Amino acid sequence: MEDIHRRALTESITFLKDNLFVKGVLDHLVEENIITFDLKQLINFAVTDGDKVSELVCMLPKRGPRAFDAMLKSLRATSQEHVAIHLEQKAVEIKENQDAKTQKFVHQWLQDNIDLSNDAAGQCTMVNFESLLDAVNMALNASDHLTESVTATDLKMMLGKAFQLSEIAMNQSPLPFVMKGNLQIHQQVAVSESPTTSPDVKHLPKLMKDWSVANVCLWLEKIGMDGDVCKQFIQHKISGKALKLMDKADFIEMGLILGDRVVIIKERDKYLKEERDEYLKDSSCLNQESASEAMASASVKLDFTSVEDSECISLKSERDGINPPQPLKHEIGSRQFASLCSDDISSNAQYFCEPVAEKDSCVEHHMDSANSCDSLQNQEENKTSQTDVSENIPSSSAPNAEDSNDKSEGLISDSVSETVETGQTSSSKAIEESLITKFKEPSEILRPFGYQLGFEFEYKKDAKLSCVETRSGGNLLQPIHRFVMPALDSPEGMKELANEAIAFASACLNDRANATIHFGIVPEVSSGFTVHGQIMGLHLKKNWEQYEKFLNKAFAYGFSELEIVQNCISSPMFIRVASGDSSNESLEYVIEIDVKPKYEYSQNKEFFIKLKGEKDDAEAIFRIINGDVCRLQQPQIDFYRQELDKLAKERKKQEDKAARKNCIPRDHLCEKFINLLCDGDTKFQGDQYRILVLNKPDETVDFESFKETFDFLADIEWKAIFDFDADAKVCRFLQERDYMMKIAMSDDFSPHSKYNLQKIDRLKQTHEDIRNSLNPTWIFVNGYAQNNEQKLDPINWKMEKSDGFKEAVRFFSRQIPQRRALVVFLLLSEDTKVVIEATEEFLTSFPNQWLCISENESIGNPWLQELERRNCMERGIERSVFGMPWKHVQEAIAHIVTPRRMDCCELPTSTGTFIVLPKKVMNKFLDLEILSSFECDSSPITSNIQELNIHEVKEKEMFFRGNGVSWWNFWFQDQVCSRDILHHLKKDVKESFDDDDDVGKVILRHQPGAGGTTTAKHLLWELRKEYRCGIVQSINEGQTAQQIINLYQYEDNRPTKPVLLLLDNPDEEKANLLVAELSEMAKSLTRKGGDQAKCVCIFLICLRRTEVGTDPRRLVLQHQLSPVERKWFLDMDKQLLAKYKQAPDRFMDPKLLISFNILKENFNKEFIQRTVRSFLDNISDKKELRLLKYISLVNSFDLECRSLPTSAFDGIMIDNPWSKRTLRRGRHAYASRWETHLSSEFRVLVNEASKPSMGYIHALKVINPLLSKEILLCLRDAGSSRIPVSEIALEFYKCADIFYAPSKARDDLLEISKDILKKRGRLPNGRPETYFAPLIQTIVNEEIPEKASAVLEIGIQLTSDPFIAQQMARLFIKFQNWPEAIKYATMAIEQKPDNSFLWDTFGRIYERQLLEQYDKLVAGTNLLKVENSASIIDIALKGMEMFRKVQETNDREKTLATNQAGFFGELQMVVCLLDCLTYFFPSKDELRHFILEAQYMPEDYAALQNIDGNNYADKLKQLNRRVQTAVNRLEDELLQLREEAIDEFGRNHVKNQSDSLIRLKENLDSYFGEDGDSVPEVLKEWEKCEFRRRRIFRLAGFNLRSIFDLRHKKDGMDILKRIRDIAKLNIGSDQVKVDDYQTLISANLALASLDSEYRIKFSEYEDMLLWTKKLYELRDTSFVSHLEPYLFFVMFNWPRGTMSKQLVNPRVIEDAIRNWKDAYYKKYPKQRGEGKPFRKKDTTMFFLGNGSNMESIYSQFEETAVARNGSPLENYWRLPSTMAKLQRLCGTLNQDGCQVKIQLQSGEGNNASIWIPTSFPIRERRMWNKQVYFVIGFSWIGPKAFDITLDDPRTVLQTSRDGSPPRNFLGKEFHRTSKVVEVTEEHFRQELENFDKKLQRIKDLKERKNRSLNLTHEENQLLQEEARIKKEKDRLIQIRRKKMESRIPEF
Repeated sequence: MEDIHRRALTESITFLKDNLFVKGVLDHLVEENIITFDLKQLINFAVTDGDKVSELVCMLPKRGPRAFDAMLKSLRATSQEHVAIHLEQKAVEIKENQDAKTQKFVHQWLQDNIDLSNDAAGQCTMVNFESLLDAVNMALNASDHLTESVTATDLKMMLGKAFQLSEIAMNQSPLPFVMKGNLQIHQQVAVSESPTTSPDVKHLPKLMKDWSVANVCLWLEKIGMDGDVCKQFIQHKISGKALKLMDKADFIEMGLILGDRVVIIKERDKYLKEERDEYLKDSSCLNQESASEAMASASVKLDFTSVEDSECISLKSERDGINPPQPLKHEIGSRQFASLCSDDISSNAQYFCEPVAEKDSCVEHHMDSANSCDSLQNQEENKTSQTDVSENIPSSSAPNAEDSNDKSEGLISDSVSETVETGQTSSSKAIEESLITKFKEPSEILRPFGYQLGFEFEYKKDAKLSCVETRSGGNLLQPIHRFVMPALDSPEGMKELANEAIAFASACLNDRANATIHFGIVPEVSSGFTVHGQIMGLHLKKNWEQYEKFLNKAFAYGFSELEIVQNCISSPMFIRVASGDSSNESLEYVIEIDVKPKYEYSQNKEFFIKLKGEKDDAEAIFRIINGDVCRLQQPQIDFYRQELDKLAKERKKQEDKAARKNCIPRDHLCEKFINLLCDGDTKFQGDQYRILVLNKPDETVDFESFKETFDFLADIEWKAIFDFDADAKVCRFLQERDYMMKIAMSDDFSPHSKYNLQKIDRLKQTHEDIRNSLNPTWIFVNGYAQNNEQKLDPINWKMEKSDGFKEAVRFFSRQIPQRRALVVFLLLSEDTKVVIEATEEFLTSFPNQWLCISENESIGNPWLQELERRNCMERGIERSVFGMPWKHVQEAIAHIVTPRRMDCCELPTSTGTFIVLPKKVMNKFLDLEILSSFECDSSPITSNIQELNIHEVKEKEMFFRGNGVSWWNFWFQDQVCSRDILHHLKKDVKESFDDDDDVGKVILRHQPGAGGTTTAKHLLWELRKEYRCGIVQSINEGQTAQQIINLYQYEDNRPTKPVLLLLDNPDEEKANLLVAELSEMAKSLTRKGGDQAKCVCIFLICLRRTEVGTDPRRLVLQHQLSPVERKWFLDMDKQLLAKYKQAPDRFMDPKLLISFNILKENFNKEFIQRTVRSFLDNISDKKELRLLKYISLVNSFDLECRSLPTSAFDGIMIDNPWSKRTLRRGRHAYASRWETHLSSEFRVLVNEASKPSMGYIHALKVINPLLSKEILLCLRDAGSSRIPVSEIALEFYKCADIFYAPSKARDDLLEISKDILKKRGRLPNGRPETYFAPLIQTIVNEEIPEKASAVLEIGIQLTSDPFIAQQMARLFIKFQNWPEAIKYATMAIEQKPDNSFLWDTFGRIYERQLLEQYDKLVAGTNLLKVENSASIIDIALKGMEMFRKVQETNDREKTLATNQAGFFGELQMVVCLLDCLTYFFPSKDELRHFILEAQYMPEDYAALQNIDGNNYADKLKQLNRRVQTAVNRLEDELLQLREEAIDEFGRNHVKNQSDSLIRLKENLDSYFGEDGDSVPEVLKEWEKCEFRRRRIFRLAGFNLRSIFDLRHKKDGMDILKRIRDIAKLNIGSDQVKVDDYQTLISANLALASLDSEYRIKFSEYEDMLLWTKKLYELRDTSFVSHLEPYLFFVMFNWPRGTMSKQLVNPRVIEDAIRNWKDAYYKKYPKQRGEGKPFRKKDTTMFFLGNGSNMESIYSQFEETAVARNGSPLENYWRLPSTMAKLQRLCGTLNQDGCQVKIQLQSGEGNNASIWIPTSFPIRERRMWNKQVYFVIGFSWIGPKAFDITLDDPRTVLQTSRDGSPPRNFLGKEFHRTSKVVEVTEEHFRQELENFDKKLQRIKDLKERKNRSLNLTHEENQLLQEEARIKKEKDRLIQIRRKKMESRIPEF
């Protein structure tokens, strides 16, 4: 695909995500053969539509030249014309911009560099500038360069061609202009490189490496390729050199289709074979003597006078305003330390020929005198044109090359050969090709650094060394190599030898880098007849001892400190060069000198030297800068002195690290293996993603051999293991070693496998399990014997298993960040056939990211050769380690990574002893980190005092820097401050053990960075020998709770103490789920011997909150130290400072311990500001500053302060991060791992840690939450003005380099990035801390709403998250932009239609609109017409519809959180609507009359019956029913169900709901209730009944909860009696309804519970039985769902011996219980399924008593107050008073302990056997199928059996020291509500009217005063009160508005 089209796609990514329908396009692209079916499936596997678009856009540029056009065609075929037009227009726009940019650059460059006023040839011809410009443009268009990448070098190369393609060139030679400055231009040969020309192929250069891009295109046309393929090669600039090196992966990356790839590769290999055959034939005819003479005739030098070379400066010096140091040219010679494989120099520099004396042949001088430099310049100015040069090159058909000695100089470099296409090759060219081919492969290796080898060590003459010259990098111990070829036969040559050695040694000493200088080896800048790294040797005229003496004297002269010379610079080593010619008796040597600047001697010293030939007093200092040995000037010296201390410390650090590495095998295989495995380092650093591939081990290998050789497999963290061994030998071995893994089959990844087809979500669940697992996935690729799956041969494997395998590999390739994988092939036997078939998929998914290891070359080489034969790889041996024994591999890895040794874990038991928890068992607790009772005691490090001391310092410094506290910090004494709150925390934990709950909870609230987590861990540490302690690392439904139970029960017969676990800032929903699940499981536990389990677990819950409140009843930790705590930190600071001064090399400077210092300074804000600024000022790297800006942004607004995946930032830290050439693995990848090269200042501010994510990955986080915002603020203030937060947020979210490439790291960062846009913190009372998420709230507060909407908009485009769209809707609600609010609310609903909270937001839009209308009405004064209220009614009805959607979706949601906002919202809309309508009706009574009476329709209101087809009158009259339904549901749920929460937030939430309901009812009563008990006599009978019901509604309501609540009011008894009497009147009427019976029965029960006399004297019990029967029969006639009819009917008619009359048959009761349960689940659908964690608990209000009539109903308990056996409340059941009150029945407990069978018998002899559930499962088997005794309680789902015992407890009465009822006594706690004051609309209007009267009075007085009428003193005073009255009126309106908004609790 053309670059323009690629850019059009990538720059339209946002547009495409919003507008492109991917599915249809994919089908068409498959039909067009642009993508394969597999690629289509790969795209479809993306989770969101946005990700699918990203995958497609990433893939299309690689799918060939037709991809873009096919994409447009597909778009139009799928009716997406607008998308196609957009892409076409974008491509045109890019092309125009590109052309304009190129024209501007060309124009400016020509003006700056071409002087048309001078005549280069002394002629008078003047050239017109415009003509020259046209000529250059013509040349560019005819070339194979892309116009958008034109550089100055391109223009220089095009100038000559311009004159060949333009009329300007006619009859003008030489060029009619000169270049400004020193720029040299060579006119090109007039051969067009345009692919449009088609000369005969015979004019192609003979060697493919000499082909230009145009030549390649000609060749492609010859082999039958079409123009599209040629365009691809032109676009990617594929010359002959590149074509030779390309492999299959390269062609795929270009986008070539399969057929073209096969043809090109086959034809290329054929051509290269013919080329080699012809060369061998020609080379046999070459005259060797002529070749040597031709070599002596010329040498090639490099001209560094071009503009680009002058820009080679030190970036650091340029940034600091310092002139860059100049290379040492006159003394040492200009040269470049560059890699051999770099083509930059050869492609940009100009080459020329220079006649050289015979004695200097083949020797390059790196020290040029001033005269030689002058002569060089003269030669440049007098060079002949290239046309003349080409004529002087002899023909290859000449009989020999002797004539070449007599010819003039010519251009023979590779760069010239690409542009000069004469079709002829000179003999010198052939010689050059012969020599280069001869030394293509290395035949010697360098002497190992630091080794003094004997004379038996020799170099081979003309061999090419495998080690090229290297430039200095981060590893100071890796030696730099410098090759030099001096001439030793003159004094100047000897001076060069000395000065080169001295200056190079000085530079390396100053750089603190190991190095070797080699005299006698060809450097990179050399003759075209020699090869870089070629061993030539130096001919020594004298014996070598004299040269050694000369060099030693030179060093003594150059350096003032001889000790440095003796200890850091080796004596010269003379290594003989062995010649293959036995007749050559001359001795040649390579002279080598090692430089090793040991810290012991170099320390902080500067190394000045004196050079030979300079003044005695002239000293110089050298460094290696940009590859050059440079003399520093004074500014550079000053800069160096600033950096010297840091450089010296780094040297010492690396020396110490190397010294700790014991004895690593250093043979070349081991070194190669470690380099490949560790990215060129010696250990694992940074972010690592390793995949292991295993084949079947050899049959002779047993488990004992595995132990000796393959233990290292368990020491390396693998992301996945692909095992081709069906017998699973290695897998079983590691399982025996307790290695944790997740086993999977390759078929698990195939969407077409039978497993995944059976269950739709199984594949998605598999992916999620792997993504979230902390253990590696072991994938069996070719069968698994344990599952009866046998291995397959390669053919059957490809047919049956390969699809699943490929999907597995592709899945991991999508999860692993690009270029960060390493696939390690372990070939254990010759069984590699299937592995070979599978390897191609690995190499395609992870190009250049693999390593193959085999113990035997006989195994590895065939594997490698077969893959190379298949064109799967090229030069695979470079990434392979064959012949290295497995024991050596294990030994090498032992030095790379510390073996995993898990300390022995011991747990306390109930008897006070300790038991060992085996590692195999411990590994099963995947979600828990278990704290051993003797943690750290058994660690091997404790037995080595020296290592222990080092470890102590390391742990302390890491903790004080800001890393999380480790158990070692507690083990070492006095590393953790014991906070004052620790005592209170411990006390609460002890008290929780004595509570009645199954699961205890102790809450610690702390501000971020205040030390809450550390304090909680401190408590675990102190209690570890009393309790089984640990930390919950993750929460998984069903699994985590079971692991806690297993830990509680493990090897303890009688557990008496709970497990103590830390929940650190858990997700509220998940934590509640865990508590609920654990509570359910705990109920079923029993101790052996019959005792029921007590408290199973105590959760120590740390909640991180911005505001923690000051409630003394809460445990809180704020940003404030007590005096005792402050003293501890100050004393510790003194200790740290003293140790640092005593041993600065061992201890860290306390100033760098930022986290410690923040607490020491007592969270002083000014200190934090100073600290941040001081470190930021020293960070100068722009990439680091950008990274820090993004990290501080996210950490500042992330409520959970999470670490961010390091690899997610590859895109901004690496140049061209997604390029194939950006190596992330192997020997050359060290420099690309940016996370290992971060500055020390950056590391002080940011912590590096591991983050759970598909195992563990490298992550970054600001060390302390308090620093994040300060860092962000400092970075915002870095410029002249403060940068808005929104600008940084937009920059971050728009950064395609971060979010473009999909991976697990990207997904993790995206998840956090989503949260900071939508998550809000909560206040201590449970309400939201802010209206928006902190980031959005900050932007709204500091900037304008449009900025916040822009950030949310880009968040929506990036994430497609419906909850961010919800936040956008809320933003527009806040600022009353209703259309936009509706747009985004709709967007959110469409994505997630079953979420009640999204529907709630939709309802809030109409709620706020209605309030806006209300405000307008309040501001007006005139009475409006009723028909004008239609718009207001319509808004209210739409809002109510949205809130009813909330109710419906809430009942379907399977979550713990219950969203009651639907009912509250609907009631609020009713109240607000009615308040608004009071402004349209003459009076409130008239409005009430209209909405309450169905038949009432005055003529003035008739218009409401039909407004735009809507009958608003009918809908207003239905409001009463909606109100009753909603109020009943809210009151019922508050009474009948209870919700448990980890925090009092749950209790606050319930309280908020209760208070809101009171406010709403107060307002609703004023519209739907009656004020007096007296019923007007004029009413009809049905109207009188309705009047009484409205009166009851005003007094209490029809719900049992509202009636029982009256007991707590002062006049509650009187109100209850009034309600009873009013209800009786309705029961006596023929218009009686369900509500009447229910109200009367409820009132009698409430009165009976208050007054025992009333209960005893109650004489209407038989009537009550009749009322319950009538109520039950009428239950379906009510439009409101009630459970009271079932409760009252069953409870009152339950057979008991004290009943005088039985009206109901027991069979009817059995049916009623069944119907009761059905009604319960119909009302509460979420409650279906006993034991479900999201199920709330149904309460129990009534028990069957021993008395008769009303005394047989006992209403003092709830279910929560009824205790189990073994709990403290057990005694309450045995109190004589309790035994006397409660009736105890007998029945049979069923076999699973969940039901009791009871025999019901009526007085008439009717019998029925029914089963009733137990209050909790009875797991004690000895009680099953036996007669048991129990108490019956009536819960809201039916009767239950409580206090189940084998013996009748009435026979053994027990006494108690405390006869008080349980804590949750019904009359004491549950129904008590706070006093809530509410102002109704009526009261508000009255107050408003009073203010209006006063203001009108003041207005009249002003008019009188204006008419000069006298006013009284009181009237004048009233005039002065006008401002105050207006202010109070406004305040009244504001209060009213707030009251209306506060009626709905915040959800």
